[in-house]
Amino acid sequence: MISLPRFWPLGVGGIVCLGLVAMQNTAMGRGRLDPVAGAGTALLSPVQSGLNGVGAYFSDIGRVIMHRADLASENTRLRARILDLEGQNSRLSRLQRENVELRKLLKMPAPLPGRNIAADVVAATRGDVTRRLTLGAGSRSGVSVKDIVYSAQGLVGQISSVGPWTSVVTPLVDRDGGAGAFVARSGAQGLVVGNGSDVPKMLYLPFDSDVRVDDLLLTSGAGQNDGAIYPRGIVIGRILKIEKDRAYSRQNAFVAPAVIPENLGAVWIHISVNR
Repeated sequence: MISLPRFWPLGVGGIVCLGLVAMQNTAMGRGRLDPVAGAGTALLSPVQSGLNGVGAYFSDIGRVIMHRADLASENTRLRARILDLEGQNSRLSRLQRENVELRKLLKMPAPLPGRNIAADVVAATRGDVTRRLTLGAGSRSGVSVKDIVYSAQGLVGQISSVGPWTSVVTPLVDRDGGAGAFVARSGAQGLVVGNGSDVPKMLYLPFDSDVRVDDLLLTSGAGQNDGAIYPRGIVIGRILKIEKDRAYSRQNAFVAPAVIPENLGAVWIHISVNR
């Protein structure tokens, strides 16, 4: 015995429905409904309404999905645009800082004899006790180790290594930085040494020397061991605090440097007249 598929009633029902729909459409095309078509219309009207509703529902879902996809694409595009604008703004801000710094340098009369070249600060690094600046000028521009670096605000440091196109500065505030200094008001002399922080110290001040908070410090022209010998008169900073060491009959002072290396956009490099 031949067994029929389980869903054959649904198949037959579907065929009948399609036939009735075709009859209805033919009759409507003729402008009239025959009795069979009329009965079919009455019978299929709820089915048609349901099918139309289902179709409209899925059509709406499709439109929502497409709309959400369009929104997601637009959001992605807008986020990319925002990131691009933020990057442009950051670059413009950096260029503006460099422009301001270069304008200050150009207005500032070169205090050192010999050749002075302007250089961009292309990188700045800071560790626990180390500070470094990388400049966009090297041996091809005449830069050498121990050349002096300064800005419109004051002393920056000295060149510690040189490549063809770039050079590295060891700032005064680095733990290896230091310069002979004197108090502009009284002439008291000592040695300013860096420690990696933004507050270097002035050491070896005589105990009875005339030193006050906010006194201006300038380079004295004395060297530190075999380091750079800075010409006399470059601004170092101001005294923040004084502590007296009676055991060694001397004073030490904490210094607010005139230059924070990481804030610089451009500097002067003094090319030594001895070369």
